Amino acid sequence: MRKTIIAAIFVMTGFVAGAQSPDDAVKQLEKNRDKAKETIDKITSDPANAKNADAWYAKAQIYNALATDEKYKTWIPDAYDQAFDAFKKAYDADPNNKRMLLDLYKTGFVAYEGVANRAAAAYQANNINAAFEGYKKTIEDGDYLKSKNLSYSGYSVPKLDTGMVFMAGYTAMKLDKTDDALKYFAQIAEAKIGKETDYVIPYQFLSFQYKSRKDEANFKKFVELGRQVYPKDPYFITIMIDWARENNNYPQLFNSYDELVALQPDSLNNSLSYASEMFDYLFIKNPDKKPADYDAIAAKIETQINKTLAKDYDPLSSNLIIGQLYYNQGLDQATEADKVKGAKPEDTKKKADLKAKAVTKYNQSIPHIEKVTSLLEQKGNVSGKEKSTLRNMYIMLGDMYTATGNKAKADEYDKKYTSLK
Repeated sequence: MRKTIIAAIFVMTGFVAGAQSPDDAVKQLEKNRDKAKETIDKITSDPANAKNADAWYAKAQIYNALATDEKYKTWIPDAYDQAFDAFKKAYDADPNNKRMLLDLYKTGFVAYEGVANRAAAAYQANNINAAFEGYKKTIEDGDYLKSKNLSYSGYSVPKLDTGMVFMAGYTAMKLDKTDDALKYFAQIAEAKIGKETDYVIPYQFLSFQYKSRKDEANFKKFVELGRQVYPKDPYFITIMIDWARENNNYPQLFNSYDELVALQPDSLNNSLSYASEMFDYLFIKNPDKKPADYDAIAAKIETQINKTLAKDYDPLSSNLIIGQLYYNQGLDQATEADKVKGAKPEDTKKKADLKAKAVTKYNQSIPHIEKVTSLLEQKGNVSGKEKSTLRNMYIMLGDMYTATGNKAKADEYDKKYTSLK
């Protein structure tokens, strides 16, 4: 029995003496990297070494080395990722590990940089998914280094690595990973990072997405941040115009148009669009009741259309808007005149004054409406919306010439209306 126990002790002693250490694995790097990997993998896979900081730090060093070896780049494409994960396990197990302190944490920073470089290479190769995963991992690794207040050779991971966060958001956007893109881009916007042309993308993306999600608070937040950082970019005004229109917020709509026209004073398209929006507000959105700001809005329509008419910009739309404005104003006066039923001198005078005002507006309208009819008639056989517009123009001209006492012209347009098939 005694001999058996002694023999067992010799066997156990011989096994321990033959076991390889993290130092042995690191030393094998120069001679046989396959053996170094095999040795360190065996050591770290042993549950007994789960908290062995020396073993995990050695694995980080070995896998950093493998990551630079052409042989292993295909075999172990995530070698830097595994190296950093091993570095984390080592630090979490014992932040005062001798091997780590002597290395000055270099291994962790080498792995961090390696993951970042791999992400950039994937992006250059148009492998957007791999690039996104690489940028995401780099940010996570950087957050770990920052959380431990670690640095190497004077370098610390910045509080916000703008380039890395931007690319994580950008690649997420390209992959339609909207929630990820929102998360990373929000970091850029909330830090008011910008000035460079590309960095306007986060602000535009955030504004657009939150508008689409009908998240008014975040929509307005990122629009305002975009305007602060890129005050000359019209995007943030135009998307606010879209939002205001969709929500029937006319004060905001017109205020934003005023800002857009001020930002781009030479844009005739902006002037025409603004006038069109105001016309719709007065006569389409409020067909039965004049809004309180009717006169002020009508004056603004004239101001904007006068700009487009002066440059003969989109003459069909420009003349149509201003012509209909004057016609509707004249019709309002004529309607009020019809309401005067009294026979007293003051009633007669009031009725005559209202009719005179109506005629004045009709005379302003007629040249513009005739211009619209001329442009449409020149097209030949009009159909659909244009045909309907032409028919309405004939009706309006017939009514206005009747009101102004020009029966011949009224008859002319009545005949054109009748003949329009």
